[in-house]
Amino acid sequence: MQTARARSVAATSSAPSLRSRLRRAARPACSTRVLLLLTAAALPGCAGAHASPPTKVTVAVTQASALAFAHAVNLRAGDQPEMKTLGAEGPAPNLHASDVAFARCAGMISPDSDLINIRSIWLSTRGARALRLIRSRVTVLPSEALARRNLAAFSSLRGLRCARRPGASISKLSIALPGGVHAIGRRVIAPAESPPHELGYYDIVGFIYGPAEIALTAAGYSHPVPTQTEQRLLGILYRRAAEAHADL
Repeated sequence: MQTARARSVAATSSAPSLRSRLRRAARPACSTRVLLLLTAAALPGCAGAHASPPTKVTVAVTQASALAFAHAVNLRAGDQPEMKTLGAEGPAPNLHASDVAFARCAGMISPDSDLINIRSIWLSTRGARALRLIRSRVTVLPSEALARRNLAAFSSLRGLRCARRPGASISKLSIALPGGVHAIGRRVIAPAESPPHELGYYDIVGFIYGPAEIALTAAGYSHPVPTQTEQRLLGILYRRAAEAHADL
């Protein structure tokens, strides 16, 4: 699930190789700005999502309540014990022209409409043949109706066409959550530029809860992040959203 702010890395000749980006991001001393390169371009837009039946919002959502909700929901240290933590929770970077262009292309709501867009820490693991990075994102819009409208546009064929990038393939994802909910989104597969041109896997998948879009971004070099890991972490996010819904 993704708004026009949540992005993956483009597989273009002008960008650093996937392998070097993941290696730089896996270093504890690496800045959050470098880590964010992982979700900057290959998968623009919002990861489509489906959640529980529409909820009734009886009061206007404020920025303060949205921030409290995001902080209560986002991933934190210990959610995946075998993974290290990098960076800090905080707002997404400032909008770029490409964010607005993708939203316009897909028929989505302008990302300027977001009340907040807060990203979690990174969860990171590094092995001999695999690098993995995972983070969550909570984006709150003024109403649930706007959030659902945004996701409908992203999930459309028009949205899919707008998300395509040269050299990358895109497929849909669907992950079952408690109570019959399905978080859905997309996987982008892009080869590294340098030999042996191994593949990078970028998953963005999530769901709606009230006026909030809650997404999980999982990037893996050589192998994708296991579906079981994504399902477990999405389940944690969904449970926290249910417990913190009063904040909205």
